[in-house]
Amino acid sequence: MKDDITKVEQKLTDHEVMEHTASIWKYKPIEDQSVEPHDEKACEHMYAKGGEIIAARVRGKKHKHDGSNCDDWYELSSSDDFIIAVVSDGAGSKPLARIGARVACQSAQKFLHDELTELLETEPQIKNDLAAELSANEFMSACGKVAELIQRSARHAFDDTIEHLKDLYNDENVIKLLNRNPELQDMSCTFLAAVVIPLKVHGKRENLIVTAQIGDGCICALNTKTKADDCLRLLGVADSGAFSGETEFLTEKTAETASIAGRTRISRGTSDIVMLMTDGVADDYYPASPMMKRLYIDLCLNGALPMIGIVPIKQPPKPISYPAVSENGEQIALQYAKQLLSDSCDTDALWNRRGSLKCHSLDAYGISHGETQEERLMTWLDNYNERGSFDDRTLVIIQLNAKE
Repeated sequence: MKDDITKVEQKLTDHEVMEHTASIWKYKPIEDQSVEPHDEKACEHMYAKGGEIIAARVRGKKHKHDGSNCDDWYELSSSDDFIIAVVSDGAGSKPLARIGARVACQSAQKFLHDELTELLETEPQIKNDLAAELSANEFMSACGKVAELIQRSARHAFDDTIEHLKDLYNDENVIKLLNRNPELQDMSCTFLAAVVIPLKVHGKRENLIVTAQIGDGCICALNTKTKADDCLRLLGVADSGAFSGETEFLTEKTAETASIAGRTRISRGTSDIVMLMTDGVADDYYPASPMMKRLYIDLCLNGALPMIGIVPIKQPPKPISYPAVSENGEQIALQYAKQLLSDSCDTDALWNRRGSLKCHSLDAYGISHGETQEERLMTWLDNYNERGSFDDRTLVIIQLNAKE
């Protein structure tokens, strides 16, 4: 009998499994908002001189099912000279992790904005230095100054987390929630930060990207104008914890200079998309190479990013519908790049012919999940289905050179 059941299970496709399990997830409002209330989802659109940014975060299925909070957060900032994005995922097993994630993002974003503004005002030649030859001393020195700031932002975020912990100490609501006073580990979170500085190099547009990553998730850059073999740059390495399935968090040790320096990446080139995401998205698109290319195609197919080509007559396969894990449980139709794959077409091949994929998009089927990019991004994040996926999801997309 067991062998017969196994044979039946082996015949089920991912779609068939998810079609069955989608209805199992239930929606519960956040049950405990007694300590620093936290919206279950959010989205944002920010224009910058060097481009524009869309971002969204949503509460994962597991949190919706058990009525607990979303633990993710993000913060954005921009000026005429730079773009900043910071993303954090609070440790799911820690009761105040969502607060740690929020404080870390807010602290690092403000620190970076203030310090970069001051650096560019006191050293106005630094953008010229950043546009120098990659082997030039002035380029290396200028990069070091920006990298130092992003490294210090992690330490600043950690220090501010400690200060916020002091504010929560002896708080009646916190003690009621925890049955004790809070500890620093209750606010454990990951840390992903990116600074983008638009440059003119020999009269042409390039972008300097400096990143730092503590913990899991992903930071990457894409050049959507090139072929698959040269379009992707990974700008962070997901840390592993002491045991399988664990990750590193923002701590005094990981935020110290020697440690964060090894987690810093610098890239200059013509990439026009930079993405930061928590593991709720990164794990669904693992391994990052080549799956970040498929993520980009999914975002285009579902209207979160512009898709090249005219709108032709729709062509199969049609979008797939699953019930949303929401109060009304409505059916949400989304398109998946993996539906377009075949034995003769892998992710790279799909990337190289992405100009012909608009006929499979939601747009071609007359479907839209929001009037703005950020609304469509949030709906997609909240509703795409991947086998084994149930975590909070946050995605920040920096679209470079979109607005001059």
